[in-house]
Amino acid sequence: MSHILIAGATGLIGRELLRQLDPSHSLTLLCRKAGEALPGRHWLPVDFEGLNEVVLPTPMDSAFCCLGTTRKEAGSDAAFRRVDHDYVLAFAALARRHGCQRLIVVSSLGANPRSPALYPRTKGEMEQALLAQEWQRLAIVRPAMLLGDRQPPRKSEQIIQSLYPLVKPLLRGRFRRWRAIEASQVAHAMIALASQEAGGETVENERLQVI
Repeated sequence: MSHILIAGATGLIGRELLRQLDPSHSLTLLCRKAGEALPGRHWLPVDFEGLNEVVLPTPMDSAFCCLGTTRKEAGSDAAFRRVDHDYVLAFAALARRHGCQRLIVVSSLGANPRSPALYPRTKGEMEQALLAQEWQRLAIVRPAMLLGDRQPPRKSEQIIQSLYPLVKPLLRGRFRRWRAIEASQVAHAMIALASQEAGGETVENERLQVI
């Protein structure tokens, strides 16, 4: 049995991970509020501001981080950075304290620590910090716009998803990298990447589409 730690299990990609992971695994799911109780799922309510104080019940083999928000949902630049940068690094540190050497993290297409824009800059700085650490296996995935049933829904995403079929035929050649991707495919790719050979890598949207 593998012991897997997940943050963001109630989100769009996190829910797909729960659906696709082998039920023989033991899953420890960090959350603010416990979800559905099923065999092999251990919901652990935590204060994400205090992840450095959390003690897990068992050592971990692998960790998946699906944490993320938007500037609008967070309410301020600082609050957004706290979730998409600080919480992610605190989660990684928590996993390492419990013996984990394999980490798969959701970032975003266009992540760039030198970007003048808050979102890609924060994602890029998070990636830099993780890549500077020593992991047996580290994969950072960079999906484009996610397709799927997000709960609660984001109105802006619903509008974009409704218009996407009209735009998709235009995303060819060098614009192909911006093609939207199903959350289920991202989760599938993350599980596959977790089992691959040791090393660190950043996986762009085009590759996620075909793993």
